[in-house]
Amino acid sequence: MNRATLWLETRQLLADWFVPVSILLVIVALTSGFAAYSAVATPDEPPEYDTVESWSTAVDFSHSATVTEPNELYSVGQQLDDQPRYYTEVMPVLDGDIQYSYQASSGEVDIETEITQLTRAVEDGSDGEVTYWRDEQHLDSEQASGLSPGETHTASFAVDVTEMEQTAVETAESLGSTAGTLETVVEVEIQMNGTIDGEPVEHTEQYELPLDVTSGTYTIEPPSETGHAEQETVAASTDWSDRMGGAVWVFVLLLFSVGSLGGLVAAKHTERLAPSAADRQAVEAKRERESLDEWISRGVLPPAVSERPRIDVASLTELVDVAIDCNRRVIDRENADEYVVVDDTVLYGFVPERSESETAHNQPPADEDNNTPTDTTDADTPVSTENSPSADDTPTDES
Repeated sequence: MNRATLWLETRQLLADWFVPVSILLVIVALTSGFAAYSAVATPDEPPEYDTVESWSTAVDFSHSATVTEPNELYSVGQQLDDQPRYYTEVMPVLDGDIQYSYQASSGEVDIETEITQLTRAVEDGSDGEVTYWRDEQHLDSEQASGLSPGETHTASFAVDVTEMEQTAVETAESLGSTAGTLETVVEVEIQMNGTIDGEPVEHTEQYELPLDVTSGTYTIEPPSETGHAEQETVAASTDWSDRMGGAVWVFVLLLFSVGSLGGLVAAKHTERLAPSAADRQAVEAKRERESLDEWISRGVLPPAVSERPRIDVASLTELVDVAIDCNRRVIDRENADEYVVVDDTVLYGFVPERSESETAHNQPPADEDNNTPTDTTDADTPVSTENSPSADDTPTDES
């Protein structure tokens, strides 16, 4: 189906359904107009806020110990990773690793990690925990510069558990007091400075990893919660500009419905909506042509065949019936707007109606350069002698 046929069929469909389509466009225009008015006229509500995560950090703690003394179970030099407990006599040194990273859209930060061994004597009191004394020993410090999101900063530490216990006892004895309970923790402080998502950041995280020594064994307890999520509060879309942005489709629909309704009514009023009778016949002829395409071939007739006696039929369908009866093909003439069936001595033909647009398109332009008047008098037309004198009108001498 070509564009001309589709356009004619669309016009006919709109003409046949003019009233329902007009009512539908009016309903759409009223509905979209009310929605547009509501979007503009509704008073501003109190702003709403949402909490979203802008960036976050992650901390991973791992530990191990290496066998240094002969025993019946482990070989010397064997490393045990992330065990629930380690044996003080055969693997006295605890090794720990800390891996730190952050996630953000963009950023560049410097990381500094300080690791300290803290031994103290504490006791629960009525006003909270009482610390009698504390002793700090620096274990390690690590720095990293220009860390990007997803990159990992690693710091390590080592604690000689045997030496740690001996030092704690000696410190208590030197004070001459055994008040409180001795405990040792590994303190980790991570400082982050730099820029994340275009904003300056100064952030510090602190963790305590308790060391528990019992019955010739020890263990270290990583914190239950690690990492940090930085959150920010953003206003929800409730102001007038946001409502207008969300209602763009309403205004587009309003303009489309009003414009379509105006164009439809104008075309109906000027009688340009419905196709003419010739246009309808042309559309029907093209539909008929498509349905009978299997019986039709395009071709050019020789001049001798074109001059045969001709019988015109009323429709293309009837011409196809003739072709079937004659065991012939219907020829769609390429050099003429007609269909023919060539019989032995006769041509059967049908000339389809053309739409007004096709007729205007195929109309040859007038020759504006040829202004010479032409003699339209037929040679066989008798010349009028009404004003010419005749023999009977000749004056005679009566004298």
